[in-house]
Amino acid sequence: SLIGINRSEGNASTGRTTNLSLINHNIYTHIKDKFQNTYIQAVSNSDNDNTIVSDEKWSVVVIREPFLLHQFRDDVKFTLSNDEIEEEEEENRRATERIKCVQCNDFYIEQDNRMGACVHHDGFIYDNYSSRLEVWTQRGAIEQLLKEEARSIQPSAYGMQASEQKEHLERMKQRFKFICCHQTLFIGGMMGGCKKGKHSSPNVTVEKWEETCHENVLEIVDLHCCDIDDLSSVVK
Repeated sequence: SLIGINRSEGNASTGRTTNLSLINHNIYTHIKDKFQNTYIQAVSNSDNDNTIVSDEKWSVVVIREPFLLHQFRDDVKFTLSNDEIEEEEEENRRATERIKCVQCNDFYIEQDNRMGACVHHDGFIYDNYSSRLEVWTQRGAIEQLLKEEARSIQPSAYGMQASEQKEHLERMKQRFKFICCHQTLFIGGMMGGCKKGKHSSPNVTVEKWEETCHENVLEIVDLHCCDIDDLSSVVK
């Protein structure tokens, strides 16, 4: 191969990165210039003006490396086929379209979806103050906490709160726990996670992810040593 590709890998905050660069750049420039000088020109035959003769100058370049192929194709402004146009549009979509991850509730770009980019919890939430250890989804628990917080700040509903009542409300805010790591669910701040992995696929719905988290329901038996009947509460 006259022209090679230099690969260098490293670690970044977003994961493993790979940088590519050309080897023998002078040869690459020479071949690119020669390729751009090719042409097909129609000229008239001097003996018979009705006959058209094509004067052609061809160049053939064989490229196996995808990175080098894209680089060369862009530099010489080579006409793309329909399949190549569709492939390029798909690459542009993957590089620009923002996708909502149902695991961490954040947006990501498909080409940046590396291992460790998504920090999330993969277990359901349970009410630690409930005698039946009620099981909740994260959406349902957050909605319940927001409702309780809204009611607690309405003077018309509660008037001036006693210190014991305020302490009770504060304790109630911390009753929801993740089964996967027992971390407390809080609202109004960044929620981390105990698992690191890739973001969810675009076709995964929130309901499907909640169902996956709920499949860990039997783990709570070992945690609290309770009867299996106590886990029969409806997911909220």
